[in-house]
Amino acid sequence: MSELHGNSAYGRILVAVDGSEHAQRALEHAVKLAQSLQTAPHLTVLHVNPTMMVAEPPLGVDVGIRLDEEGREMTEPYRQYLDTTGVAYDVRYHTGDPATVICDTAKEQNIDLIVMGTRGMSTVSELFLGSVSHKVIQHAECPVLTVK
Repeated sequence: MSELHGNSAYGRILVAVDGSEHAQRALEHAVKLAQSLQTAPHLTVLHVNPTMMVAEPPLGVDVGIRLDEEGREMTEPYRQYLDTTGVAYDVRYHTGDPATVICDTAKEQNIDLIVMGTRGMSTVSELFLGSVSHKVIQHAECPVLTVK
């Protein structure tokens, strides 16, 4: 799902968000960067719901619709903040492996820079699965800026 707000033909920055304070700081840093440039780049805000292992969804529940609703709810505060900045942006939300989706989206959208927090919502899963930011740094085809 994608929503476009504003327009910019000069550069693209992808900001990965997950509802954490680190993600909010990363977004704020990306906005300051965009506002400081002579020609403001377009921001793409991306939230990725990790792939869920569900044997069978409850009867009457459309998982796709529910995931879409969760993505919209998760990104609403970012939309509200960005609406006050004057920066051109779009918001996307997907389901899958966060690092893979971030890198694939960056490649597909010809992103010039990925901005993301160094830690997300789940430090326990980070211990077992490895840091999403670390995986993105290793696999992204463009520069990655991490924000504490």
